[in-house]
Amino acid sequence: MSKRALDAANEAATLSKQLKLVMFARLDFASGVQRFHTEIGPKTAVHPIYGSELYLGIGDFGGISGDVKEGTSNAPEPLRLTLTGLKASLVNLAIVDDYFRRDAELMIGFENELGNLIADPEILYSGYMDKVDIVLQEGTAQMTMTLEHRGTNLLRASDHRFTDEDKQAETPGDLAGEYIWEMTDIKLRWGSSYVWPTGGSSGRGGGGGQPPTRQY
Repeated sequence: MSKRALDAANEAATLSKQLKLVMFARLDFASGVQRFHTEIGPKTAVHPIYGSELYLGIGDFGGISGDVKEGTSNAPEPLRLTLTGLKASLVNLAIVDDYFRRDAELMIGFENELGNLIADPEILYSGYMDKVDIVLQEGTAQMTMTLEHRGTNLLRASDHRFTDEDKQAETPGDLAGEYIWEMTDIKLRWGSSYVWPTGGSSGRGGGGGQPPTRQY
């Protein structure tokens, strides 16, 4: 997901003559969340969900670059996040830790001439970590991570069969799916009183009779 509306203070800041943009990245690895930003040294920023958090600067993690773009189709757009000047510890984390389809977010903030955030940063992109490409250099490495948009959840097929058994497995005792089995062949006739046909079986799982005809 991406957010189109800015906080009033951040929106006003975009019109100022002196403005510096800072990007924040939050990657939820299985062994722990990694947070960093595009400035030097540690910086505290308020995440809209997780509250105040400490983000490390390029002293440990290097630069960050990526394109957040919109398309004319309904297909969700991925984001490629490039981190340069990485230490071996983070490279090792990307190799051995579980990150696939774990949460990843990119935030944008605005600083004044003193280097202070004008307001809390805004979420620019929210998705999942997909795959990582690593290029080793002398003493450091470059890592390019592809982030998958949360909109891809709408494109994934569901493995639920929407049966009473599925409903019971999810919520034992819930009777909402009790009569789902007869919905496929049920015949509804509107305008008359409720009638059960004679003969056959009107109970669930009974002796092979025709599905009941219900009249209303």
